Amino acid sequence: MSLPLKKSTKRKKKDSDKTAGVTEDNTQTQKQKPKVGENKEDTTQNEKKKKAGSAKPSTTRGSSKAPIVSPDVEKVVEKFVKHATESGIEALRGESREVLELRPTPDSYKTFSTMADRNRFPEIQCIEETRIILEQNEPNTNTYIHANRVKLDKAERVYLLTQGPKENSIEDFWRMIFQEQCAGVIMLCNYYEDGMQKCEEYFPTENGGYKYYGKMFVNNKKVDHLDQHDIYTLEILPDGCSNSILTRLAHCTTWPDKAVPSSGRMVLRLLKWMQSLDANAAVTIVSGAGVGRAGTYIAIDQVCNRLFKGFEASVREVAMEIRKQRAHAISNELQYFFIYSTVLDYIRAKIPKYHNVVSKFYSELSQAI
Repeated sequence: MSLPLKKSTKRKKKDSDKTAGVTEDNTQTQKQKPKVGENKEDTTQNEKKKKAGSAKPSTTRGSSKAPIVSPDVEKVVEKFVKHATESGIEALRGESREVLELRPTPDSYKTFSTMADRNRFPEIQCIEETRIILEQNEPNTNTYIHANRVKLDKAERVYLLTQGPKENSIEDFWRMIFQEQCAGVIMLCNYYEDGMQKCEEYFPTENGGYKYYGKMFVNNKKVDHLDQHDIYTLEILPDGCSNSILTRLAHCTTWPDKAVPSSGRMVLRLLKWMQSLDANAAVTIVSGAGVGRAGTYIAIDQVCNRLFKGFEASVREVAMEIRKQRAHAISNELQYFFIYSTVLDYIRAKIPKYHNVVSKFYSELSQAI
């Protein structure tokens, strides 16, 4: 089976804005040219002092356009880049094996075992300790949904990772969104993939469309577009309740199951859009099983956030932290490598001096996979 990452390395330079996670970005940082007619020897002492006083410090070299980063950020980023690019691909492969070997014990998913009809995949367990328990407003109302709350160290935002809703769990999905007051939903799967249904159609996609799912009313108030993504503004209102909530749903259709997108930049743009949502509100991440793509997505978000807040960040530690709360999150080696490559892509965009070393890493990774 051909890998998307490997294929992308053959793209022409003019397509570098759609670079894959391990594809080299050929955009070179331009050095600032001196002003026409400027003669340093004719510059007066006062002019020199004025220029010196107005000069802005920069922690990057060779780029007047590079954003300024603090010494703390520079330090942790340098350490991350050094680990990623100098450890070697086999060492990173060893990390991924260690992460993938972390699996839940049979006594950690008791409720899951009794709710087979509400689980999309019997081999993807829902951890008891972190699962979302739906409020029971009426007798005999279901309280189970295959979703886990993931709260990570140094993170303001709480993530809810869940499978693609089944026909019998659509109402429960919207009960969860309303109960947890979710500011957004990131949908990373298609309804059908490789001939298999991965998600039921669980919201009206037409602007102005509305529908009842059991006792949950969902009203599509607006449809926008972001690159390849459709962005829906949805009003959620339980039957008998007078106060609705608004949530925004971004649907990404270009991330294949058990693989990675053709562009790491696409994921970074989606993460940037997510930053526009209330940072203190939960965001729900939906994929087929709610583990591979969903786990990879929040791992990228967390590593980038930690680094640029001046905290040390380890892909291995973040991935393990996620997997302990959502079983099987980040499903394979390819997705694990994609975390590294996309974070490095983000670093290179923020601090261009890392361009060459990151490009070399991409080349080595493309050959290894």
